[in-house]
Amino acid sequence: MCNPPFFESLEDAGLNPKTACGGTSEEMVCPGGEQAFIHRIIEDSVSLKHSFRWFTSMVGRKVNLKILISKIREVGATVVKTTEFVQGQTARWGLAWSFLPPRRNLISPNAPIKTNLSFMLQGLQRKAGAFQVLKSVETFFLSKGASCKSDLASFFVNITISGELAGEMFNDGTKTDSAIDGFSFRIAVFEQTPGTLLLRGSLLRKDSSNAGAFQLLFSQLEENLKMEFLHKSGG
Repeated sequence: MCNPPFFESLEDAGLNPKTACGGTSEEMVCPGGEQAFIHRIIEDSVSLKHSFRWFTSMVGRKVNLKILISKIREVGATVVKTTEFVQGQTARWGLAWSFLPPRRNLISPNAPIKTNLSFMLQGLQRKAGAFQVLKSVETFFLSKGASCKSDLASFFVNITISGELAGEMFNDGTKTDSAIDGFSFRIAVFEQTPGTLLLRGSLLRKDSSNAGAFQLLFSQLEENLKMEFLHKSGG
């Protein structure tokens, strides 16, 4: 895992009196700070995506994490993972991404098909209500090229993934004779208690053969919303 220069200047490195900075400028300083340094790694990963399965870096400032994740999504990574390292009073974050194509067979043929999925958002700030979360759900799927139809009064949005878009999302980029069917599903938002929302997703065709693709998209939505509303509120 890359341990990038965390600072834009040595003066920045000395701003925290609790931090003992004994490194050289080559080790600790990069023009633009760690964000610019990791941006270059992300750009390099695009040209190297067929040579390596995973790319990783440490992040020293949590405020940079969301910006870097957006950049990684922008360049086409299919998987983004984060974790936190804590030693004493020092926290660092691990960031990993991959361009591996999602497998067409996303669930075991023997596994029960899950056409209804759900997750909770807990510890939300007061301004992050059901309406704001529903709009973020819509924005997330619109950014992927899906079509959305929202019912703001009932707090749900219907999402349609066309066959062409599904092929782009879930094929590995090679030409195949078998087309991928489009599919539709609904995401509904329910307020449980103040600061807690339940999000429920359901395929609109219960016999859909795209249950695996639906599960993958729902998992990506969960990761995106938790990053937007929970990590941000965590400071």
